[in-house]
Amino acid sequence: MELIFTGFPSIDLIKKINTSDKIIENKDLYAAGNYIDGQRKILFIDATNVSALDRSKVWDFVKNFRKDLSFKILIVQDELESKESAQGILTIKRQKNESSEKCVIEFGKKMREALSLIVGNSSHVKTIRRNVFDITFSGPHVLILGETGTGKNLLASVIHKASIRSGEIVSLNLTTLPESLLESELFGHAKGAYTGADSSREGLMAKADRGHFFLDEIGELPLPIQAKLLNVIEDGKYHVVGGLEEKKVDIKFISATNRDLSFIRKDLFYRLAEDMIELVPLRNRKDDVPALVDFFLKNLDYDMKFGDLPTEIQSKLMDYNYPGNVRELQNITKRYLSKGELDLQAEKNNVSVYSNSISNRAYQIIDDSVTDMIEKITSTHDLPPLVELKEKILSKVEVEYVRHVLNIFKWDKQKAAAKLGISYRYLNKLVIKYNMDRRAPKKENSS
Repeated sequence: MELIFTGFPSIDLIKKINTSDKIIENKDLYAAGNYIDGQRKILFIDATNVSALDRSKVWDFVKNFRKDLSFKILIVQDELESKESAQGILTIKRQKNESSEKCVIEFGKKMREALSLIVGNSSHVKTIRRNVFDITFSGPHVLILGETGTGKNLLASVIHKASIRSGEIVSLNLTTLPESLLESELFGHAKGAYTGADSSREGLMAKADRGHFFLDEIGELPLPIQAKLLNVIEDGKYHVVGGLEEKKVDIKFISATNRDLSFIRKDLFYRLAEDMIELVPLRNRKDDVPALVDFFLKNLDYDMKFGDLPTEIQSKLMDYNYPGNVRELQNITKRYLSKGELDLQAEKNNVSVYSNSISNRAYQIIDDSVTDMIEKITSTHDLPPLVELKEKILSKVEVEYVRHVLNIFKWDKQKAAAKLGISYRYLNKLVIKYNMDRRAPKKENSS
């Protein structure tokens, strides 16, 4: 990547440290346009009081120059300057007695440390790192999709670590709290708001001010609270439960789910998904297994790498499909170090220890059924649009499978939810969505 520096008294130390990127020292701010060629570049501008640039012209230049989307722009300014970051422009503050060059070096170090936590060498991992880098400059609300164990919590942490937001990251798994307590946990409550509220209490929203709020399993968020969350995103305002005073916050939300988002209001979804990242399962990026094992071994303080393991162990680790994804690989590595032998539970028991994996027999039934269905549909030459067909099939499979599992467990929703690999609250949402009734299980509307 090309790094173009304008207005810096010196970048000698940057040149000494960074030997991988092409570094260009550009004396004339307006000459930066000479480097436009469609390739990704970062333009660093020193807009502090030690800069050789006319600071009154910097922001006018940036306003026009950022139309070229291949450029990221980072502006170093003095600590008391009021200019804030904007879309595609990142402003970082130079502390008193700190050089602009040192300020950039510290930013680069912070970015590298954050991105190094995304382990792997696959094209997918490289894309994720690039996405996080871009998010740092644009500051959107982010939605993360992916199966259980793919690293959604880790990615949320990386996004926060790479950002320049001064607040902390606050995390909440929405499956862990009953709906009756969730609103108070999020927004806080005033004294006397409800029975037992003997004192006022600050909510998680206040704690996340000027930072990030990570909402895990966003599909579990109850509809009444979705409307209040939308107000926070749009206006930065909310009321504590039982209180009249309006609170103001500046929060960027990171949301995650391993299920569908059909229970999220469309207006809320589009705000939460200003940027969206999908983490693919480990079985689809096995090139990352060696690097991940190296990472786990290092964190566990073992002076060895994947390549030091016996060839047979390496082969088994590369051949295994990891229904539990990265989290399962981590557990397998720990068990191997503890027992001295590879313990692949799902393989040993010939059944998956994860409720969301599918047996070979089930896969065969699915394959045969889908093939038969497609042959019947196409033989009539009445060909529905792919998206419409997909949605119809998914909803039909969902309602029929859930209904049959409920019947198997005689409508014990706790047991059925555990077998389905979903939460009790989410199962209740599906029952309502498809108008299921245990008294007449075959009459619900599956559309």
